[in-house]
Amino acid sequence: TISDEKGNYKLDVAGQTNNLNVRFSMIGYKSQTFTIEELSKNQAVIKLKSEPIQLATITIKPSGKIKEIGTTKFSSGIVCGWGGTDFGKGHEIGLKIELGTLPVRIKSLHFRLHKQSFDSSLFRLHIREIVDNMPLNELLDKNILIPVTKESGWIDIDLSNYNLVFSGDIALSLEWIKVVGIHQDRFIKMNDSKQASPNVLFKVKRKQGCIYHRWGTESKWVRDDSHSPTFYLTIQE
Repeated sequence: TISDEKGNYKLDVAGQTNNLNVRFSMIGYKSQTFTIEELSKNQAVIKLKSEPIQLATITIKPSGKIKEIGTTKFSSGIVCGWGGTDFGKGHEIGLKIELGTLPVRIKSLHFRLHKQSFDSSLFRLHIREIVDNMPLNELLDKNILIPVTKESGWIDIDLSNYNLVFSGDIALSLEWIKVVGIHQDRFIKMNDSKQASPNVLFKVKRKQGCIYHRWGTESKWVRDDSHSPTFYLTIQE
């Protein structure tokens, strides 16, 4: 589950044993784990302690050279994303981006929305290190939330104020947080389904890069090398 903006959350533990572990985590804070029995005793009020991420000291001397890195184009007839209204569970979709050996500053994020069936969707940006070709530790030290109100088209997000400087290979992903409003006239039939449903869908490029996805914050990552979502970054060297 995911808490709302005020930290309130609901967790269904019906049928689970009291010794089942529940882990609480948030970007920039140290995770804590409790059993269901412990949560019931303290009324499930959780206070996390901040945990600053220590990064190596680097010096940036902008050359003025601007580059676009990631998947900038898309193929027709193929999309990726989420269906239904089962949002708020930490579903993520992303890709591998190769920044190069020298540190670069991330100026903006761009992704191609195929269609959404809602008035607006809220996403959380994640940037993680890659270990053994899979996403691992979070590199961001703060929440970066992205509201999207457009039905379709390019979404351009200015990230210059966050002072994001990285190098090497990173896993960039979007986490689906919540939606507002539903438009039935925007429903789409997916995966040979006879019934149309609400969706949040992104464009995809065949035979380029890779796609990472997982269906929950505690789920395992899955990698597919046959295509990638149309996400890219504008960086400054």
